[in-house]
Amino acid sequence: MKKTLILCMAACLFAACEDNLERSIWISDPDDFNLPKYTEWGYNTFGAKMDGSYFLSCWRENPCSMEWHANDSTLEFTMNGCQTLNDYMVFDGYITKKDYMSLTIIFPCDSVIDNYKKLYLLDGKTIDLTDTTVKVLVTLESHNYWTEPITDIRSGELCFKRIQNLYVDGKFEESIVSGTFDIRYVKDGEKTRMSDGRFDIGINQSFFW
Repeated sequence: MKKTLILCMAACLFAACEDNLERSIWISDPDDFNLPKYTEWGYNTFGAKMDGSYFLSCWRENPCSMEWHANDSTLEFTMNGCQTLNDYMVFDGYITKKDYMSLTIIFPCDSVIDNYKKLYLLDGKTIDLTDTTVKVLVTLESHNYWTEPITDIRSGELCFKRIQNLYVDGKFEESIVSGTFDIRYVKDGEKTRMSDGRFDIGINQSFFW
């Protein structure tokens, strides 16, 4: 069943400019200021601890995207951000050392999700990243943006905790996709763990393929 999000915000938030919906709003987690707080308001942020660093959203044109593959009924979910390379961090442009990075998860769907208005079908679903039908890809700037498939996944989950539909002036604007993720994997003998992952992303026609 579709869930409708009613935002009780001041009218000026939307009156100024509708492209505000695509801007990131960073609110630090009170337990770890390097991570965004888990929210369900379409703030267009995500983050996770990544061993001694962090994987975070950055000011980019498409912090997140989704793509439906009709040939095998899979959905591709990508988070585009950066891996921070120092211990002390402030969101985005103030991070002194960073390496652009993308995490892509491709998973099978029981239902056809061929446009962003159908994303509500993911509400409450959990994807087991160790399932052999799930593909995980990592793209790193340090590797000349080469996309590497991750085959040795020791554990991991992608949880779509809440999917909401956002309407502005009675018009469907976007699906707000919120949830959590974590993964432990081995690549070329190097062990990597992403933990405490969380995302709060607004998906509209521009970010769905």
